[in-house]
Amino acid sequence: MAPTPPAGDTATGDGWSEYLVVFAHHNMYFNMRFQELEALVGLVGVPSRDLLYVDKPAPTALSASPLALVRLPGEEAARKLCERSVLIKAVLEVWSVGSDFPEAVQAALEAGDSAKARRRSFFAPPRTYQIRVEAFGRTASMEDKREIFNYLRPMFDGDEIADLHNPDTTVWALEEHSHLTDEKTHLGPRQSLPKRVLLGRQVAGGRSLDKKLKSGEKAYFQKYELSQRAVLGPTTLDNELAFIMANCARVQSGTTALEPFCGTGGIMVAMSHFGARITAGEIDIRVVKGWAVAYTKNKDAALEASRGREKVAAPKSASAPEPNGKASGSAGGRGGAPNGTASGGAGDGKAAPIGTLLRGNGSMQLGYLSAIGLELHGAACDPTPSASVAATPSQPSSAPAPTERLERDGSVVAGRDIFTNFVQYKLQLPEIVVCDNSTRPWRRLDVGWCDCVVTDPPYGVRAASKKQGRDPGKAAEIREMSGAYIGPKVNYGEDELASDLMSLASETLRDGGRLVFLQPVDLADFLGIDRAASERGGDGKGTLRDSVHPDGGRKKDRRLCISETTRDPLILDEARYPDFVPAHEDMELVGASMQILSGGLGRLLVTMRRRPR
Repeated sequence: MAPTPPAGDTATGDGWSEYLVVFAHHNMYFNMRFQELEALVGLVGVPSRDLLYVDKPAPTALSASPLALVRLPGEEAARKLCERSVLIKAVLEVWSVGSDFPEAVQAALEAGDSAKARRRSFFAPPRTYQIRVEAFGRTASMEDKREIFNYLRPMFDGDEIADLHNPDTTVWALEEHSHLTDEKTHLGPRQSLPKRVLLGRQVAGGRSLDKKLKSGEKAYFQKYELSQRAVLGPTTLDNELAFIMANCARVQSGTTALEPFCGTGGIMVAMSHFGARITAGEIDIRVVKGWAVAYTKNKDAALEASRGREKVAAPKSASAPEPNGKASGSAGGRGGAPNGTASGGAGDGKAAPIGTLLRGNGSMQLGYLSAIGLELHGAACDPTPSASVAATPSQPSSAPAPTERLERDGSVVAGRDIFTNFVQYKLQLPEIVVCDNSTRPWRRLDVGWCDCVVTDPPYGVRAASKKQGRDPGKAAEIREMSGAYIGPKVNYGEDELASDLMSLASETLRDGGRLVFLQPVDLADFLGIDRAASERGGDGKGTLRDSVHPDGGRKKDRRLCISETTRDPLILDEARYPDFVPAHEDMELVGASMQILSGGLGRLLVTMRRRPR
């Protein structure tokens, strides 16, 4: 085994050292890089943003550079960052900086004997090395790379051992060019001089550095890609964004997390990966049960998850309760039978298991409600056999078991409920409550009860934003599916939803707990464009959905055809974001960053913190 080199001597005080963070140039989430970094360093002992950054003022999303010079407690902290971050490509120890490679190499050679001895400790046999050339804002050809290798020759003694596949040391030669330019680079290689050149050693590698190789090691979050999941919904959140949000919330093992708009569970999968204990709410029982909403993406994974659940599920009994009052049936919940028994559901006086009083479709018999302590009133609510069991038809139940899905034509296929993906990846199952966020069921404690609230609320563009209620202009209608009542719903206004979310976070979060959510915005408001006048002939602003899908149609405004990689300061200036983010007296805005969407829309990734009570 190769010897371990000595510790660094670039300490800036209190044992901390300076490192260069190299971010992945992600087309969709590049603007979120600093927000994720600032959240994760809190898990490795960096208490504030002011202590993190070497450069003043601190970098923001207005910067187009994928590099940031930071202070960290040591190399172990750098490795922990790279192991977890979605947007960090690598963390480097900087050896020298220059305007070009000859100048950077000369600066490294003039650093003194101690710096030379330190570099040699990483190259001396039997240790192996490789040189990695990276050019930002320009494509480096093979001829360029060979020229750079020749520039670096004076830094080596000649007896070093190169290994391009599994080196002990990776030396980075970085060349950064301006990212804002009018040059037409598709007509040929960029000829401009670099802004700066850096030489350094890779301390830790982040997301896959060899993703182009089939045999290359992949980042930890790539196994959860949507293309590999057993079950998806029409609006399942992108996998990488879900992990970025979990990182911004500082989710870790033992964290108590709440997801009030869980949908098909995209965010919950990311939080469960980090070991969080998750409670979630969802208004649409069809999403939770997998009825007519979810669909199978990975058939093999779905079947394997279904088989795994059958192995741990309680044995199924015959069917619905018999006329003599004996209760039987499969347990509801998450695939296993609950513990405990109930009296009052069996005519022979014997206690019946609580699980047998749950119908296969997830609906509940009155005996179950009584068994768990809910107070029932009136003859219709009497859980005795004469009132409930005797009134039940003595024919086998046609409802699907919890691991099955009811199709529109009445057929039943392998389970697609909200827990299937958790079974697929062997993650801890969340606790799901079918509820309405506008009338929250969560218990209120004076000190709060959860560490973070992470959610992607519906905002009416892809998924309708609804709450329980009846439209007075429509006739009363009762909808049923497989015996489970689905109540009527009305539109949930954007402002009302945002206000309820702020109140929820204020009530449930412990002091210092984090709220992380996505806030949709109309980019026309950032650019000073009157969308109503330019696209709808002067109609009022209306809702966000009205901006994209107005009833009378719209004429496309080319000024709102904005690239997802835009560097427009009117859109990326973080100082403007508080005007577009809901506020609450108990919640403090920590950070926000923009993702550009189509149709002249965007969404802010918002992080807020609960103020001390």
